[in-house]
Amino acid sequence: MSVERGSEERDQVPYRPALGELVGDADRRCLGVVKGELCGAWSLRSVTGGVEWIADAAHIRRASRAEHLIAGIALVNARSRGEIL
Repeated sequence: MSVERGSEERDQVPYRPALGELVGDADRRCLGVVKGELCGAWSLRSVTGGVEWIADAAHIRRASRAEHLIAGIALVNARSRGEIL
């Protein structure tokens, strides 16, 4: 007996973010800016800088409007503390 997948599962295309786009990493439960892609994995970096990490394409999602606001506030706060220019 074979199990048929729904058309939604079959037709679902993985999300491909643009370079510089803010995305959510569901595996790490954090936000990151897309720095590059290699073999289906995405290189991400925190909005305020730091070490890049590799995220599997299956765990990447679009950042919500609220997350964009949170990232913007984090960036402004880091600048006010002199952590970034």
